[in-house]
Amino acid sequence: MTLELEQVATGSRRLRWLGCCAAVVLLAAITGCASKPAVKGAKVSASEVRVYATPDLLQSQYTLVEHVWIDSWRTNITYPSFGSDSAGIDAMKRVASDAGANGLINVICLDGRARPSQSPLLYCYGDAIRVN
Repeated sequence: MTLELEQVATGSRRLRWLGCCAAVVLLAAITGCASKPAVKGAKVSASEVRVYATPDLLQSQYTLVEHVWIDSWRTNITYPSFGSDSAGIDAMKRVASDAGANGLINVICLDGRARPSQSPLLYCYGDAIRVN
């Protein structure tokens, strides 16, 4: 009987140890995914961030810094909305500037209203880039 209890206790310790190891590995993976590579170049103010139309630049002429608001884990919970295109683009310029970008490309603002009679509700998206 005591041999069986010892085996159960040993198995319980192994299971607890494996659970701790799995938690450490998971935490390390999440932390690694949340890190961003450093962007080379001087930070520009939000007012200096240019908005480019997609055909204005070739892909070889810029480096993608981040997908604005999409690269963050926060978009799983909430996504910012705006009352006008200009308000959304200004907010994206601030985010791009903070990320070290000097431009935005593929910018689009979509109407998120359920009914046309509701007040404006725009969701804006774009890619923060660093022009070479």
